[in-house]
Amino acid sequence: MPTAAAAADATASVAPKLNSIDGRIGNESQNATKYRLAATQAPVEPPPVIGDITTTTKATTTWPSALTDATTLTAKTIAQLAFKSAKANTLELSFKQRMAQLFASEEEQPESTLTTTTTAAASPDSDSSTHHPERRHVVPDKLLYTPELQIKQGRLMGITRRFQVTSGLREVDQYLGLPYAEAPTGSRRFMPPGAPLPWQGLKIARHLPPVCPQKLPDVSGPSSVNMSQGRYRHLMRLMPYLKTESEDCLYLNVYVPHTDPVAGPKQHAVLVYLHGESFEWNSGNAYDGSVLASYGEVIVVTVNYRLGVLGFMRPGIDAHNIANYALLDQIAALHWIKENIGSFGGDNTRVTLMGHSTGAACVNYLMVSPVASGLFHRAILMSGSAMSDWAASNQSLQLTMQIAQSLDCPLAGHEEDDALLDCLRQRRVSRRVLNEPYTATPSTLPRHPPLLLTITNHAWA
Repeated sequence: MPTAAAAADATASVAPKLNSIDGRIGNESQNATKYRLAATQAPVEPPPVIGDITTTTKATTTWPSALTDATTLTAKTIAQLAFKSAKANTLELSFKQRMAQLFASEEEQPESTLTTTTTAAASPDSDSSTHHPERRHVVPDKLLYTPELQIKQGRLMGITRRFQVTSGLREVDQYLGLPYAEAPTGSRRFMPPGAPLPWQGLKIARHLPPVCPQKLPDVSGPSSVNMSQGRYRHLMRLMPYLKTESEDCLYLNVYVPHTDPVAGPKQHAVLVYLHGESFEWNSGNAYDGSVLASYGEVIVVTVNYRLGVLGFMRPGIDAHNIANYALLDQIAALHWIKENIGSFGGDNTRVTLMGHSTGAACVNYLMVSPVASGLFHRAILMSGSAMSDWAASNQSLQLTMQIAQSLDCPLAGHEEDDALLDCLRQRRVSRRVLNEPYTATPSTLPRHPPLLLTITNHAWA
């Protein structure tokens, strides 16, 4: 019959294919069984050790049940291999994308979220970070306090900072926010700095002080101003230290190499750093002297001094009026160091004054001033001097008149100097005054500082 013949032919053609499929399934089942037995018998190799980091991850392998169908086992094996391959490709692609983003952020949007945290809690058990989070300090669970010492203003304690063991640096004792002069506020505005007031009880100097009122630079972005990427990143690292402003700002920070009590006292040389960047902004707070103090075995002191209008303007039209109060602040800090640095283990006969940029110009002025004679013994000038074209102004009178008119202060003649000074002291230091166009020019810079610094230093007479 034709139907039977066709069925026989179809059966004959299908039979070899079924046998071939059965054979492949059988071979795959045997191979899977062999791999399973070999895996259960072979020992697991321990993970390699990278540097001095060891891992204790326990490797576990889960195998399908022996009763699992061979076809299902083969499908799972193929799916796992495909998934691993896809995952590897995805990870590689993700890594490449992440690296591209990092490079792009380095070029287009440099780091701008650097912050510094200061814990205001007064509890001895609380911890506080007083410096940049990227610095190599080891933050302990509890603050490590220095031994108590006595200075002219009263009893004092600081905090001890430790470094990573791999840095090879010794511990450093930090005394942050020590007043070296009376606060130049109220009737003491536009006055030479007075002697610092004593305090009652024990002072724990562990927080950075406020900075003087200032006109901050434009950091809206390197594309908006003529600024390189490196300069922009540098300014962004300084900004967190300039957030808290106050006229009560005449403070200094002392960084002392930690001394083992068993080793006995040691006299350290002293390095006083005057910050630069501008006569209108910046602070000594941003310059952590811990590494230099530990590595160089010297005491490092950073100083805050008055800036801009409050620090350099002549508050009167009479030529005999005193000006350049910022330079007098620096002299007051040197007087404080001469009187008190011995309590920290410092040698007041080995004081080096160092500054960069505008700070170097101030150091140069103090070098030739008879008022600062004997207060320091060596000087380091970096990227600036009193001979720089930006280091002085010959238009102090015109600039004083501009500021007086802007603040509606009387300016009629020499007899009105007292009225002008009283008016300037009563005016509130606002952002509008600090941001006036004339403060961005060499208007508030020193004029003939060596001559002006020949005045009698009555505060320490």
